[in-house]
Amino acid sequence: MLVVVSDLHLSDGTAANNLSPRAFKHFHNLIKRSIRDNTKEIILVFAGDTFDLLRSEYWMTVEDNEKPWAIGSGETQKKQNHLKNIFSNIIDSNRDSLNLIKETDEVFDPIPVRRVIILGNHDRMLNEFSHLQDTLSSIIGKVQVETTGYENEEYGILIKHGHEYDEYNYETHKIPIGDVNTTELFVRLPYEIKMEFPLLADELKCIEDIRPQWRIFDYLFHEYQERRLKSYIEKAVDRTIEAFFNIPYVRYWIKAHDTSHFLDASDKLKYMLYLSKFAPIEWAERFLKIFSYFEINEPKYEEMAATHKTLYTVFGHTHSEKIAFLSEKDNLHRYYINTGTWRERIIASQTGSFSRYKSMTFAIFYKKEERTTDFPSFELWNGALRE
Repeated sequence: MLVVVSDLHLSDGTAANNLSPRAFKHFHNLIKRSIRDNTKEIILVFAGDTFDLLRSEYWMTVEDNEKPWAIGSGETQKKQNHLKNIFSNIIDSNRDSLNLIKETDEVFDPIPVRRVIILGNHDRMLNEFSHLQDTLSSIIGKVQVETTGYENEEYGILIKHGHEYDEYNYETHKIPIGDVNTTELFVRLPYEIKMEFPLLADELKCIEDIRPQWRIFDYLFHEYQERRLKSYIEKAVDRTIEAFFNIPYVRYWIKAHDTSHFLDASDKLKYMLYLSKFAPIEWAERFLKIFSYFEINEPKYEEMAATHKTLYTVFGHTHSEKIAFLSEKDNLHRYYINTGTWRERIIASQTGSFSRYKSMTFAIFYKKEERTTDFPSFELWNGALRE
């Protein structure tokens, strides 16, 4: 029995809300219901972005030349120290939840439990830590760390985080622009607002859960209508976007990705942000709805899944659960499965208003002998709670 979850985004709690430990207790109970008489093992796979090193106000206190995306900086050791400090704060802020992950050895005893963590774009930099596997094992129990994905032939499965197919969140041997976007836009903007309106501190943490994230701008304008607050937000947006485009790495990235093709990755980044700054809000909303399509183009993920030869290809990253039938091969049906998130979801209606609900998605895969089938089988469970 192999269980997959993704995108828990456990953070230090300064710029985003963390999951309640109750979610992990509920998860334990749900897994117990799926255990069968011939279940010989439980493999728990955390398919990326289990931890979030980017969404932290800690980065607002760090000198620019000590941030991971600093160009030409010799402050490597300081960068490492900052990452370690944030990770330590994440552990402290999620101690109860992490203990519940560790306790799965006892919860499912005598069935042995194996843990696998795949690094995603938000926890990718953990791979720079020496002895990472030992560190994580002391926190959540013995764990296998994978940087590119996890494959298990007995279950007919390949699991990747999926950011590898997102042009904003993956670069070979470089910092992806998504790292800078997350911290210097989507952490900095609410941080600035909070400094002037501290009573909004808790509410602004929800920005992490807006999808697509480019909708943050019209979310703020829609939700906060009081004149002084709205005026301050407009000015904060202007300052944040201007500062973002003045970051040396952002200028370097835009130039490096600028091609002769209209609406290449460089163009889309520039247009989305400039429109949100200079267009009247009704036009900004309209254009942001159009360009939000480019942040995560879901059909592309199905296409990428289809390039793999496994029976089941599993991604996370999009925060949107999904099942798609890919093809038939040797009388077996191949599927793409996205395991969504456990985060709260904030979504927009066609009229531009916003609503939120809590979600929990996980997938369970079985060997042939576990369910006496002719092929490995699976379940995808998705729960939603609006309260």
